[in-house]
Amino acid sequence: MFKLESYLTPILLNYVAKYVKNLRDEDAQISLWAGAVTFQNLELRLDVLEQELNLPIELVSGHIHELSILVPWTKLTSEPVRIEINTIEFVAKLPNEESKQRRASLLHEQRRKRKTDVTSDEQQQHASGGATTSGLVNKIINNINLQCHNIILKYVEDDIVVSMNVQYLNFCAADEKWQQAMVDANPVNVFIRKLLQVSDLTICLDKRNTAGRIEVCQEPVLYRCTLEVRVLLKYNANTVSTSSTTRIGVFTKSLDINVSSLQLPMAMRLVKMLLELKPAAMEEDTFSLVEPVDSGNVPVSPPSNEASSSMLWWAWNLLPSFESAPAAVTDEDPIGHSFDIGVYAEELNFQLKNSELITDQAMGGIKRIRYTPILRISLGGIYYERSQLKENDWTNVRAGLSSICMEPLGVYRSDDPMDRSLVNTKEFLNERAFIDKSLFDEQYMFADRTWCSSNHDDYFARNTDEYMLFRSPVLAFDIVECRAVRPSKSAASSEAQMRDMGLRVKYRVLSAGITFHFSQSFLQSPKLMASTHQ
Repeated sequence: MFKLESYLTPILLNYVAKYVKNLRDEDAQISLWAGAVTFQNLELRLDVLEQELNLPIELVSGHIHELSILVPWTKLTSEPVRIEINTIEFVAKLPNEESKQRRASLLHEQRRKRKTDVTSDEQQQHASGGATTSGLVNKIINNINLQCHNIILKYVEDDIVVSMNVQYLNFCAADEKWQQAMVDANPVNVFIRKLLQVSDLTICLDKRNTAGRIEVCQEPVLYRCTLEVRVLLKYNANTVSTSSTTRIGVFTKSLDINVSSLQLPMAMRLVKMLLELKPAAMEEDTFSLVEPVDSGNVPVSPPSNEASSSMLWWAWNLLPSFESAPAAVTDEDPIGHSFDIGVYAEELNFQLKNSELITDQAMGGIKRIRYTPILRISLGGIYYERSQLKENDWTNVRAGLSSICMEPLGVYRSDDPMDRSLVNTKEFLNERAFIDKSLFDEQYMFADRTWCSSNHDDYFARNTDEYMLFRSPVLAFDIVECRAVRPSKSAASSEAQMRDMGLRVKYRVLSAGITFHFSQSFLQSPKLMASTHQ
């Protein structure tokens, strides 16, 4: 008799074994049949992670302290399989030319094997369980819940040390209200929703001496930030085996960034290096947010070659995903592939501090850092969105700001309340307008393509100047790049009645309600900014 345990267990173990080394399948299968299995001290397969994520950096080492797989055998249709990781550590560096060539070779080999592996998996699944079992397994795999406690990433470059720590990460399937749930795929219009929650993200930036040691640890650049990432994939028959819609949204309620005068030059060097880095070149079949399990599964199609070489498209690959169910044929689905990524921050506070390294004789001559606050910039209601419709040569970038306040701190702060701010704006009334029609808009829960348009006239009819200032009353801009066409009188056929006029780019910048205060504090600002470079 066919047993689900014997069919599902190898799939789960093979998925884990793809990313870690020295996995004992024999012992693990027996433990997993009992409902749980735990592995200790696992080494990660760095080459596989680099291929999957297509990172612009090279992973030097990766280690998992503890990994557990929990399977609720008696409630598989109502409760998800959980993969729990306790402490995972990475060390990264910039890749050299040899590493880049090695990665390119591995990507080429991966593409060569992909079709053979998919065909083999299809045959094995067909022989093992049939269509009914395969559908059940797809549901189980699609709802896997991944939980990570204590993620540590360390990056070292010359005298710069960057340390990132995430206390908790949760990745799961979500329902229409973006709540964690056990989800069934709709057989007509397939919508796959994934939810990624990151808690207590902390980033530290320190300087090491010639001996390679950090003399004094500085305050974190980013401290205990919480993020939520929502991923929406839609499938239909007209787009064959790729998603017709891919939307990614990143939201944070508060983002507090603190940079000292010692950290500022290092931060600028890191930004410059990131802008110069590019991920490895990828072919059409390598970009995927979804990993196939059987012939009914559909990976996400990549953007164009030009787009895939940018840091924006590298960010798409940072979001993990599991398998999805096949889509049924519908005549009403639009043809084409749309991609949309949005970043939203309800509040962003940036504080600049002067810092100096001193020797504290009262504490036995130990070295410590003395901080003096200089300037704080507070931004409210920020958003950045980028959309692309692949087949229509349509790209659109939108961004906005709802409020801004810039004020000196410490000795530069004025006692007069009217003279305290260098730049400020009126308080915006609709605090949630900047997320309008995004994945985080509670009044806009449906997921169809009405949010996006590939027609020039339709886009500007929807996104009027008034609407843009409604979303971000202080500053709003958008860039539209599309292929312009015009009627051709000499055309004989209906298909040739439009003549290609090439790419057309249109910029729009709107601003209102910003007040600048030319005061004594403002006149002192060049002096205080110059002090940060001394």
